[in-house]
Amino acid sequence: MNPADNISGRVALISGGATGIGRAMALGLLARGCRVAVVDLKDDALARFEQDARRASATAEVLAVQGDVTRLEDCERAVSTVVQRFGALDGLVNNAGLGMRAIKEDNLESPVRFWEVDPGRWQLVVNVNFKGSFFMARSAAPHMVAQKRGRIVNVTTSLDTMLRAAYTPYGQSKAALEAATVSWARDLDDTGVTVNVLIPGGAVNTNFFSPEAQLNRDELLQPDVMVAPLCWLMSDASAAVTAQRFVARRWDGTLPAADAARQAGRAAAWQDMGSESAWPGGKPVR
Repeated sequence: MNPADNISGRVALISGGATGIGRAMALGLLARGCRVAVVDLKDDALARFEQDARRASATAEVLAVQGDVTRLEDCERAVSTVVQRFGALDGLVNNAGLGMRAIKEDNLESPVRFWEVDPGRWQLVVNVNFKGSFFMARSAAPHMVAQKRGRIVNVTTSLDTMLRAAYTPYGQSKAALEAATVSWARDLDDTGVTVNVLIPGGAVNTNFFSPEAQLNRDELLQPDVMVAPLCWLMSDASAAVTAQRFVARRWDGTLPAADAARQAGRAAAWQDMGSESAWPGGKPVR
């Protein structure tokens, strides 16, 4: 292994980390020697995760924090608890999210058009997927800036999903987080803190889909597809990489990590489409 790929001892905080993709990423980082904290809303899921983590490794340094990412005070408490426990915070993974099941349980079989979406459910999805990520990043960034090193990884979605019919507001909430990734990366330029996107690259076998959904789950991506690229993003090897998006499905584990990253990555948030700004330096047009 390239020494720059070593992440043993790093401290990572994963929102929505007790189940699904978050759980897979947390267990994957623990297996590589990271100290891992997960914040999740459900106590029972947190208890099962912590039990599984300790069963996998008796020496695992793991912390479970109950919290609601839509509440700033919970996000600040989660970050401060991690820093107090481990003495640092090296990586934040904004993974907590709600899918279209939160809008309509059978959305795959009976799609809901945007004007049919319940406003309260719309607000809930946007709050978790976008506002929650902002609250977590806002809470974590000052600690990372102070230590002159950090990784923020935002889990968004495939670009075609952002534009898909009958995917309001899931697609749009993830598009907002994609755009925020680049904005935050620019705010953090020259601080040692990077911000990138990591997506699976297709439908994943998680509870985002109803158990009754007509899907062949063996054909879906499995949650652990996210582990290898996340480990690289947490490492020193990615120190100069920011404002990029990585598609986990395209990560070729037979290649050296740097080559796999080049193959799986591209500019985040449509940067390669050029700027319409009339101002040098990307200042906004009024």
